[in-house]
This record gives sequence, structure tokens and C-alpha cells, in this order.
Amino acid sequence: MMESGYETFFPGEPAELKRVGLAAGMQLGLDRLKDLQEHRDVEVILYFDEDLARNSTLDADYADFWIVPVQARPFMPLTVFFRTIAEWDPEFSECMHREPPTVEVLETGTLNRYSGCVACTRPYVKALLL
Repeated sequence: MMESGYETFFPGEPAELKRVGLAAGMQLGLDRLKDLQEHRDVEVILYFDEDLARNSTLDADYADFWIVPVQARPFMPLTVFFRTIAEWDPEFSECMHREPPTVEVLETGTLNRYSGCVACTRPYVKALLL
């Protein structure tokens, strides 16, 4: 996810996610979220800090952590997570196929990203790595 400062998150239940049976409160394998992101054009934001994940909003967190490098935040887009973990632990990909880490879906909604006067809308998932 590129951060332009023009993203807004609207919690809700996008039809695209309802069709695949994804909803807040679910626990599932990280591999399933990766698959959704790659094949259904879903933005996944993965949290590592439970307190922050449960008690804050994406808009507030992006505003609060805008100066912190993405890889140093207590949350990051799933694509950044996989790229970063591959650098730190080259065997993670193999481990993920054997026993994927579990995540809890905390929130779903619609992400609006603006580039000039053009708005791009896509569903998002806020998830906590358990």
C-alpha cells in the first residue's frame, strides 16, 4: 500500500468480503488472507500489537505513525509484512505452507484512496496476528 496521506477507511461489511464469508471476529490462517489479497484485490493490514489493534482505528494509526518507517510500525500492509519477513527469515514461506500463523479479523470495510481527483475504492481487512 502506498501512503499518500489521502486514504480513508470506512468500517463496514463490503459485499465482496461477505461473498467469500469473511467477517469480523473470524480466526483463519494467514495464508487465506494472503490468497484473498492476491486474488480478490483486498487490502490487508496486519497488526502485531493487540492493544493498539483492538482500541484504535486505522485512520488514527496511520496518522499517529506516519513518520515511523512502515517496517518499524506495530502494523503494516500484508505485502510489506511478507517482503520484510522474507528478508529476516527465508524459511518463513516454507513454514507458512506447513502451518500458517493464525490471525483474527478485527474489522472489514472499504478503503478509499485518492490520487488527485480520482478515487480508488477497494475492500480492506484489519487483522491481528495471534
